[in-house]
Amino acid sequence: MIKVGIVGCDHLRAAELVRVLINHPDVELMWVTGSCDAGTRLDSIVPGIIGECNLTISAQASLDDVDVVFVCGSRAQVSALLPTLVLPENVKVIDLSGSHNMDHGEDKVWKYGLGEMQRRLLVHDARLVTVPGNVATASLLALMPMARNLMLNSPITLHVGMGAMAFPDQGKTLDGLNSVEWAHDQQREVALALTQCQSSFGQPVDLTISPIAECRILAVAARFKCGVDEETIRQLYEQYYEDHNFVFLVDKPIIGADVANTNKCIIRLEKDEHSGELTVHAVIDLLLKGNAGNAVHMMNLLFGLHERVGLALKGSGY
Repeated sequence: MIKVGIVGCDHLRAAELVRVLINHPDVELMWVTGSCDAGTRLDSIVPGIIGECNLTISAQASLDDVDVVFVCGSRAQVSALLPTLVLPENVKVIDLSGSHNMDHGEDKVWKYGLGEMQRRLLVHDARLVTVPGNVATASLLALMPMARNLMLNSPITLHVGMGAMAFPDQGKTLDGLNSVEWAHDQQREVALALTQCQSSFGQPVDLTISPIAECRILAVAARFKCGVDEETIRQLYEQYYEDHNFVFLVDKPIIGADVANTNKCIIRLEKDEHSGELTVHAVIDLLLKGNAGNAVHMMNLLFGLHERVGLALKGSGY
């Protein structure tokens, strides 16, 4: 069994993480910490787990008792916390806050936690993993097959629709950033990750974010010029994702129920042969594939489990 601790359990992303981990067949949730008083029952602050979990909030993180620590909370909280943790050599850390999403690479300590981008590195050479932002996750899944085939050679426009559960209003902070700063941060994260997939990539990335009605859905439409026909592009996407477990291509319009409450990303291609513009639609659940589900995916890779263990989640059906 993988022994797990969670730091910052009263954050929205942590609540989703708890709900996944308590049903994971290879996980024992040892302790959780948060801003609530020690002894507070976890099921009093995390909806949906009454009768499934009897844990209470711990006063402090017992790092010698676990194999992996999931770090939640805001970027400011995590940035202040991590330097104070004295990690035993065998303990791994998965950071969900985005604090290190601009500080990663093959030659750096933090590894970028997107399995579809660098699964081999995560399996063989990772101890500290940073989970991508949800906008970056969907955008990169839309663009990765093109980048890996050196086919991103024109400016990219990313139109992002984000559910109300995570959409930052003007003046409201999200992970310590206002909405404009946060969107710019996601844009920079996408551009950096693309240069790691396609070293020649140097095109501008223009990202806009707007709210949508479906509260936990995130939808990206990535547009750029492409001189290759749609059938060839489709084959590239199918080949790239054929041995990955959470990304699927469809020919029909994607609806929120296709991904809600799952760790899936659904992709649809749309090519305008007259303009030569390709639009890649990618839709995810912003709390699962966009954060907590992806974090559990990373844990599975780090500990040699099949990617889907604990993540065969039930969709909403409507």
